[in-house]
Amino acid sequence: MALRFFRRTIFIGALAPVLLGQQPRAEQLLTRALHFADLYNWADAAPVFTEAEQLFTAAGDQRNALYAKLGRIRSNIEREEQTLPAVSAELEDALDENPLLQKDKQLRMFCLIVKGDIDAETNAGMMRQDWEQVQDLAKELADTKWQYRALAQLGVAAFYDADLETARKDAATALAAATSAADRGAQIRLLTMLGSALVQTKMFEQAVTYLENAVTIASGMPDAGYQFTAQEQRIEALIGLKQIAAAQRLANEALTRAREARRSAHEATIRILRADIDEARNDHRAALAELERAATLGKASGLTRLLAEIYARQAELYRQDDDLGRAEDVAKMAAASTQASGDIWAVPERLKTLAEIQVGRGEYAKADRVYDRAESFIDSMIGRVSTALEKTAFITASSQLYSQHFSLVADHFDDPSKAYAVIEQVRGRVSADLLAAGSTSTPNARDTDRKISTLQLKLMAARSDAEVRSLRDQVFTTEEARWLSPGVSVLKSQLPTTARIDKVKQILAPSTVLLEYVMADPKSYCLVVSRNAARIATLAGKSQIEFHIAAYLRAVKAKMPAIAEARRLYDDLIRPIGEAAHARTLLIVRDGQLYAVPFDALKDPAGRYALDTQTVIYSPSATAFYLLTEEKRQRAGAYALLGVGSIPYSASQMNRSGLSRGTDRGKFADLPSSGDEVRIARDAFPRRETKLLLGKFATETAFKMSDLADYRIVHLAVHGFADTAFPERAALVFLSDPAAGDDGYLQAAEIAQLHFNADVVVLSACDTAVGPLQGQEGVANLSKAFLLAGARSVISTLWQVDDTSSLFLMKRFYAHLLAKRSAALALAAAKRDMLLTFGTKAVPYEWAAFTIEGADARLVSSTRSTK
Repeated sequence: MALRFFRRTIFIGALAPVLLGQQPRAEQLLTRALHFADLYNWADAAPVFTEAEQLFTAAGDQRNALYAKLGRIRSNIEREEQTLPAVSAELEDALDENPLLQKDKQLRMFCLIVKGDIDAETNAGMMRQDWEQVQDLAKELADTKWQYRALAQLGVAAFYDADLETARKDAATALAAATSAADRGAQIRLLTMLGSALVQTKMFEQAVTYLENAVTIASGMPDAGYQFTAQEQRIEALIGLKQIAAAQRLANEALTRAREARRSAHEATIRILRADIDEARNDHRAALAELERAATLGKASGLTRLLAEIYARQAELYRQDDDLGRAEDVAKMAAASTQASGDIWAVPERLKTLAEIQVGRGEYAKADRVYDRAESFIDSMIGRVSTALEKTAFITASSQLYSQHFSLVADHFDDPSKAYAVIEQVRGRVSADLLAAGSTSTPNARDTDRKISTLQLKLMAARSDAEVRSLRDQVFTTEEARWLSPGVSVLKSQLPTTARIDKVKQILAPSTVLLEYVMADPKSYCLVVSRNAARIATLAGKSQIEFHIAAYLRAVKAKMPAIAEARRLYDDLIRPIGEAAHARTLLIVRDGQLYAVPFDALKDPAGRYALDTQTVIYSPSATAFYLLTEEKRQRAGAYALLGVGSIPYSASQMNRSGLSRGTDRGKFADLPSSGDEVRIARDAFPRRETKLLLGKFATETAFKMSDLADYRIVHLAVHGFADTAFPERAALVFLSDPAAGDDGYLQAAEIAQLHFNADVVVLSACDTAVGPLQGQEGVANLSKAFLLAGARSVISTLWQVDDTSSLFLMKRFYAHLLAKRSAALALAAAKRDMLLTFGTKAVPYEWAAFTIEGADARLVSSTRSTK
């Protein structure tokens, strides 16, 4: 023993000069590895950490050897023979027992960073604890970078816990800090995180923008490596957008990269996505084979959350193949694994799959209970957040669950009250919450809007392509701040969100029928509610109705009479409902593509328009109608009318670049009749009760400073546009006011922060009722923004409107309004006047675009309850 020790001492002594010479090399390697890690490029960091660890170990540098070892573990988590939970447990033991990790705060923080990334794949609760400790240590070490990076990871943990508001705030705060610090690695990661959140909420078009920005930044930094996560999320977004060929190309590229780099977790994820592509092509055998390969990889690495995804997709495929027993077993495993992983966000989707399978097996009562459980999760999540943005995101992601539950109740329980409670719990939820509890805007939100306006003014004055690109990038970055302060927040309220069906019945006039549509396949439904009854009518399937809607809109926008198309839609939507034929007023709650349909322009079997005998008004939901009707109004405005028109667009700065919020727009032509239109409106009232903003005085600033709550009618004869990808960019176009910092674009997000007390807002502008569908929350458009800001009803348009036709309609509208008719009756009467005056020349394109949404005294029973 002594001889062996002596020989070893001599050997080490002889080797010492060599080892000491390797120390600088080891330190260089560690610095290089940490550079890759700082860019989240762990794959390229792996061999460098490994070599550094060997050299530090040989040199007896225990501290740096451990540092490199931790980096190696993180870099190889997809290649380790042990499962991730086992690796996490070993790191937990080391944190408790290793003196170096207890004394060296820098080293301990790095160990917790590694553990936090591992726990992110398996346990959201443990992940949160890891990153809270990282954040605390970063504060002690005055390490600003890891303070905001830890905050971003806490945002991920909050997302898994379905706390979307905290997730958004944490991620946005971290992104702002990373951008300010020019921390490209964090920018790439955070843009990917935000894009992933948008994918999860099915806002695919918006998601692609964030993900492509992440990939673009990374492409300028070779050391950042291939962006697997961003590309995987792009594939999922492309599948969601039904761009299957593009998704397939990107998936094939990513799979090749993952296999070359031996990235098993990413390989499993990409195989899941390839299965989704196979399913979209109806190749179930290929999809199941991909899922089996993914499951093998997931089990080998202990990827609990990934396995839950795999089980859920397998269950769906087994269900489609009528192997329902196996499908139900796997669906239960998926739901249990998801909840166990801490990914609360995904639990409702898993339960939805289970309920669908139980319906297929005829287990209707079981399915009803599972749907109720899923909706309880969603309701809890919606109730936790206070901003309109987060509520809408939850609803968009979960809308199909509610329509499926409605179908179950309609088909197998015939319970209108239960069906109403199901759909109204989510439909128009944001509108209902804001109407019930009120809203507010934050100083940060207003500051963000002002910054965007300033950038937009610079964009209008830009002369070079490089300057335009730079300013667009700045606009995009500033708009990201809306994740931090998105504008409209719902004030907390103890009021129940959903108005009970009996309350809605009580306020309906005897001549009014409420038709609440639910689009589904193989059949759709209409919940028919009158003062004395409620029932569920069965309609044609969603696919057939949407086909007929598309044909109708093509004909109308081509300025054709669209007689046959209008008849088909009447047969689809109104004829099966006997109560509708006898009602004088139809109150419509739309769903899906029905938001694009002017119901009063549909034709009955006798060839009459619905308009000929009925008044049509729309509402986001039955609850929203109830709240708009029953809410305690402030004293009526002191003035009758505020009108805006005759804007000189062609000579204004608004046409200098044709750009809005960084997005290309066409040139804004002058509206020659708009000045006459608002003057006609003014002539319906005593001159002292009106105010007009005409010509050069029609600035955004002048409008916002006009004591908006003092006017009973607001009439805006201006340009407007919708943005289907980014609904908050939809805007009414005024003149800009650079001195006041206003760019002239009054966006939906800004409108909702204003305060109106108008009986009606008239948006005599194009596309003001148009916007992207957001599931059961409805369409995000300018009309809804005015309702949220306090207007009782809003007249808006479904397509671009002709200036001359608009002038005629508005002249007749105000004539009927002056005759003491309500806004809904006055609009219907004005349309009838056009038909009587112009006969067959008055095709629907000329008049049917104008719709009215909100509440109207004509619909309300004079004997309604006051309780």
